[in-house]
Amino acid sequence: MKRYFYTARDNDGKLIRGVLIAENEEELADKVANLGYFLTGFKAFPGKLKTLPKKKIGRLTQKELLTFTLELSTLIDAGLPLLEGLHNLVQSSKDERVRRIIDEIRRRIEAGSSFREALSYHPQSFSYIYQALIGAGEATGKLSQILKDLARFIEWQMNLRMKIKEASAYPTILFFVMIGVVTLLVVKVIPSFKIVFDQAHVPLPLPTQIILGVSNFVRKFWYIFVGITLVFFMGYKIYYNTSRGRYRIDSIKLKIPIIGEFIRKLALSRFAHIFALGFRAGVNILTCLEITQEACGNAKIEEAVRRVKDSVNMGKKIAVSLEETKEFPAMMIRMISIGEQSGSLPQVLEKIAQFYDEEVTRGVRRLFTFIEPVLIVFMGAVVGTIAISIFLPLFRMVQIFAK
Repeated sequence: MKRYFYTARDNDGKLIRGVLIAENEEELADKVANLGYFLTGFKAFPGKLKTLPKKKIGRLTQKELLTFTLELSTLIDAGLPLLEGLHNLVQSSKDERVRRIIDEIRRRIEAGSSFREALSYHPQSFSYIYQALIGAGEATGKLSQILKDLARFIEWQMNLRMKIKEASAYPTILFFVMIGVVTLLVVKVIPSFKIVFDQAHVPLPLPTQIILGVSNFVRKFWYIFVGITLVFFMGYKIYYNTSRGRYRIDSIKLKIPIIGEFIRKLALSRFAHIFALGFRAGVNILTCLEITQEACGNAKIEEAVRRVKDSVNMGKKIAVSLEETKEFPAMMIRMISIGEQSGSLPQVLEKIAQFYDEEVTRGVRRLFTFIEPVLIVFMGAVVGTIAISIFLPLFRMVQIFAK
């Protein structure tokens, strides 16, 4: 493999410079063509491309990734070369693990790898989307801008995750309290009443018999419930890890009231964010769609994006291709159609992303506002049923003793 410095032209005749690694000139030409450019010149760097062994040195957290992206963007924007910027980050980092990761990336670039290829050795820290957009930034000379855009996207993801955690805190606590209360009633409280009922020889009503039977079964065969739960979650995980299983389960998720609507809006927000990032990076439409497909987070939406990419590759407009999938809302399709006609598609995609950002935030509040009363009603119904089943024979005992 060799490292090439190349010059190319885009469809508007704009000069593009970048660095790519290829086996030979033919492969270099193919790689440049895949980026949507016309190769006009190239020069091979002297010496052979060095390789470094793979080794596990940890991963970056989301916060560390955001810090890395912001600081590197600032350094490159200030005019520092990439290698020098990475060296400065190694020196300034206080965490040994972070220093090792950044330094390993720097050494791979020094050995002849591109920035994207150096990042690809750390897939747990840098996602495919991150790597693809960095590669586009390298190829188009817009690395600093791409890093800024990626920082905003990572920050948006972190803020959304924080809002979901804050909104889900009370329902989660309520759920575990409910599980604890029901377990206490079934394992401790109900058995103590059973002794009283047996000594009094009171005929038990059907609800009480059912509750006592359930309590007795749970205490004797609790391991069956634990086993069933473990088998269910393991089976779910195994099935979901298959392409067919993931598609079916994600399709079902989209049909669940309120929850499905939230998942769809979240996927559409990611779609618009990454699509806009790719356009600003100067990536051609097909590559943008390929990157965007990985960002949706739902297999059914991802399959729809794949069909859109195939249709666009056949010469159809993006808006028409989106409409054919029947997975995208009419408002989004109309806005993208206007963007295509006016030549302002990146700006339109930004507006769509902003709209769905607000929709997702409202969706988080709506989702957990719906879940809270459902949990309260369910907990009340369970506890109420247990209480009634216990009090019915007690009332009968009082009546018998009164006589």
